[in-house]
Amino acid sequence: MRIAKVALAFAAAVVCAPAAFACDGKAEVEAAFVKQQKQPWRTEILTKAPDGADQLQRFDFQPPDKMYRKASARGESVETIGIGQSAWGNQGDGAGWEVLEARQATLVTAHIEEAFAPPRVMADFNCLGDVTFEGKAYRAYQTTPEKIESGDMLARTIYVDPDTGLPAFNIVGAPDGSGDPLVRSTFSYPADIRIEKP
Repeated sequence: MRIAKVALAFAAAVVCAPAAFACDGKAEVEAAFVKQQKQPWRTEILTKAPDGADQLQRFDFQPPDKMYRKASARGESVETIGIGQSAWGNQGDGAGWEVLEARQATLVTAHIEEAFAPPRVMADFNCLGDVTFEGKAYRAYQTTPEKIESGDMLARTIYVDPDTGLPAFNIVGAPDGSGDPLVRSTFSYPADIRIEKP
């Protein structure tokens, strides 16, 4: 009789398990970005300009308060370094690195503070489960698709590496992944990121 009771309790636990472990997409996405802040990371953001030209921004972040940014478009590049409350810029015009004016330095400082603030995910994310993206398996989360002025449907999809629990991609584009995305952010975690005063 005792064996029957144990078996019945086990069966009840199995039936209840899916509800107990239901996916909370918003919480899981937030946890991935919280984990990201614990080591240096790189974000590369590819966007399409209105004229169709590619714009690439690369951000390197080194906790607790260092950032390097390089923005490239139409064959030209601009670089920025921010460390704490100090910031420098290189306009790519041959003048080299210069201390940024107070107004520009404030914008850089604000960006650094935002990057290292505790992540707060405001949007709701639906759990897509394990999916293959560019030949690799990820856990994927997607916002509810919305129609924009052009009539196209857009959604944000976050891909998390299941081995590390870290964000790998942040894609804004068609919910089914067709066509070129409007914004594509790629995350990587090079061990050699070092940001120093120029």
